[in-house]
Amino acid sequence: MEYASIGDDILVKLLTLGDKEAFEEIYRRYWRKLFQKAQRKVYAREIVEELVQDIFINLWEKRATVQIQTLEPYLFTALKYQIISHIRKQLQEEKFAAYAATERNEEINSLEETIAYHDLSESIQQAMEQMPEKTRHIFRLNRLEGKSTREIVEMLNIPERTVEYHISQSLRFMREHLKEFLTWCLLFFLK
Repeated sequence: MEYASIGDDILVKLLTLGDKEAFEEIYRRYWRKLFQKAQRKVYAREIVEELVQDIFINLWEKRATVQIQTLEPYLFTALKYQIISHIRKQLQEEKFAAYAATERNEEINSLEETIAYHDLSESIQQAMEQMPEKTRHIFRLNRLEGKSTREIVEMLNIPERTVEYHISQSLRFMREHLKEFLTWCLLFFLK
C-alpha cells in the first residue's frame, strides 16, 4: 500500500488499528511543520525536538483510544499544549531556583551575622576584662545597662566629672581594642 497517497482520515483509522506504517507517514507529513511552529515559541532546538517527539510518542501510545476528527488541527493543538506545559514548567523551575537562592543567601547571611555578633560580643567582653575595675563598672552601668551620667553619680556617690572621665576612658579603650574587629565588621556588612 502506498501511504503517501492516502488521506489523513484513512491514516488516522489505520493508526487506531496499530498500523506502524500509517504512523510513520503521519510523522513524515507533520514533524517538520510542528518543529517550525514550535521553534517560533521555544528557541532551543533540543527542547523543540523533545516537544515534537513527545507529541508523536503520545499519539502512538494513545492510538487505540484517541479521538481525532481532523489530524492537522489535532497535532497543532497538542503542540500548543506541549509548549504551554513546557513554559509553565520552566517558569516554576526559575521561581524555585530564585526562591532557593534567596533562602540560601538569607541562611548564609543569618549565619554570618550570628557569628559576627558572637565574635563582637566576645571581643567586647575581653576588652572589658582588661579595663581598670572602676572604669569597667561605670562602662557597664552606662553602656550596657543604659544608666545616665546623673544616675551613676547618685548611685555611686562620686562627682559627675569622675563618671564622665571613666566613660570617656572606657570608650577610648574600646575603640583601641576593637579597632581591627570594627574594620572587619564594616567590610563584612558593607559587602
